[in-house]
Amino acid sequence: MQPGERFPDDQAEVTFSAESIDWLIANVNLSERETVFDTIAGLFAAPEGKHRLSNHGRTNLVGFNTVEACQRAYRIIFRAKMHDGVGAIEIITIGLRRDDDVYAEAHDLIHSGKLSEAEQTQIWDALKLLEETKERLGLKEWDYFEEPAPVGMVKAAVAAGILEEDIARRLTQSELTAAMAAAWESGELDTRAALAVAMERVATSATPNRVFTSRRSPRCGAWMPMANAPCIRAKEHAGAHRAHR
Repeated sequence: MQPGERFPDDQAEVTFSAESIDWLIANVNLSERETVFDTIAGLFAAPEGKHRLSNHGRTNLVGFNTVEACQRAYRIIFRAKMHDGVGAIEIITIGLRRDDDVYAEAHDLIHSGKLSEAEQTQIWDALKLLEETKERLGLKEWDYFEEPAPVGMVKAAVAAGILEEDIARRLTQSELTAAMAAAWESGELDTRAALAVAMERVATSATPNRVFTSRRSPRCGAWMPMANAPCIRAKEHAGAHRAHR
């Protein structure tokens, strides 16, 4: 990305190398990780970071950028680019700003051939590994929706009186399976239990109205180059694209 360029709607797919996650876990405490992720979230609107890197000495980092975090204590080396109109941010390495080893590590990793899609971790999975909260980054839990349950399964649940059609067709297969099992657990049809169990499959803190209002909204659908899948978040979402729950 050139200075001044921005991603469409300030959205991008974000991935981390295994090395960057391992370094964060080993060297950065929880409070500082929050600041590191705040810095990464800032790349959605300013993907050029602090400055572009070049071929310097024994390191060739042409096409990569750097940004500093935690009052300039840490340096993040990343690549920001466009793939067929979709933004992508790859976090390559994170290290101490005063230590030039972070550049050498980035060079070695980039030229090792390890930066394939299979070797990189989506930001959503990285947050779980680092015990970081999605809400801090504007990565909401409830603005995405996976593929719905099969049509035949939806019809069966509706015909049995377990759920209303408008609800059943907005559940994923695992959610609907759990709801159908819970509906008869007491020996009699219990539609409230069915809906409650389905919601537990999604998350324990949400209300049905919030879930289904979100799921009725159009999906983003941007094709994520690293995940090789469409974004399942709500259209016009903030920040990171997402390919799976």
